[in-house]
Amino acid sequence: MKNNHERSENIFFLSSQADHNPSKSAEKDSPSNQNPGSLLPFFLELTDRVRGSMAAMKTLAFYSRQNFKDKELGEYFYRVVTDDIEKTISVLDCFYEYLNLNNPIRKTNTINTMLEEILKEKQAEFEKKNIRIIKKQYEAELPETTLTDEQLSFILNSIFGYILFSAPLNGAMGILTRTIESNKWYREENDRLQKDMKYIEILILTKYVDSLRQSKNALTSMPQGSQEESMDLILQLVKKTVENHRGAMKTKMTTKNGMNFISMVLPIERRNVFQFASPLGRPKID
Repeated sequence: MKNNHERSENIFFLSSQADHNPSKSAEKDSPSNQNPGSLLPFFLELTDRVRGSMAAMKTLAFYSRQNFKDKELGEYFYRVVTDDIEKTISVLDCFYEYLNLNNPIRKTNTINTMLEEILKEKQAEFEKKNIRIIKKQYEAELPETTLTDEQLSFILNSIFGYILFSAPLNGAMGILTRTIESNKWYREENDRLQKDMKYIEILILTKYVDSLRQSKNALTSMPQGSQEESMDLILQLVKKTVENHRGAMKTKMTTKNGMNFISMVLPIERRNVFQFASPLGRPKID
């Protein structure tokens, strides 16, 4: 008998096929429409552009000194101009770092944003295999995870790389992010999770509907049932990474309807996480 979690997966995927305009749904849930940016990045970019203009003026002054008939006057002109430019650049750099350090930005929506970025990067590869993304359902204001951006990027890039590598031609994919209580995840797997705690779930479903031959290919390329010891090395490494950071991962192949899914739960970061709008440190202008 199916548990509530398994039923919700099927409902999620089937409801997506009834969506006549999936791009509209994706646009609605897209992370880019959820967090209006602050003015800080614009001020930082402004100081960066002014700094670039000052650097160009310094270069122009270097070449202009050769046009003076009096070479000594040309060198004096160059020293005076470059000295003023370097002082101005120094003030700009100080102002830039002051804005950056004293206005840290609260880190939000990292998982949803990273998913969108990776899907955009791999869009041509999905189109080449004719795999349509028919449903993207991102939870608004999804919490941050305790994993670093680098760890999260490795996990997501590896999973989508695995899907592209193993999937037959012509299919559909759905992606879901949400918060979930540990006791509502898979009973046979949730012993790894802390009781009465909420986690972030990333659920990726794929369905191959083209032909019997492709269904057979899907069977051989995806893990069947609970036989996770036969998972591809890529998924094994991803699962190990997730588990090493107090999360859990589950994969399943449904032979009856050719539906595959990868579900992972990641721990939620309880503290507010802040980041700088721009990397610290400015390259010196020669």
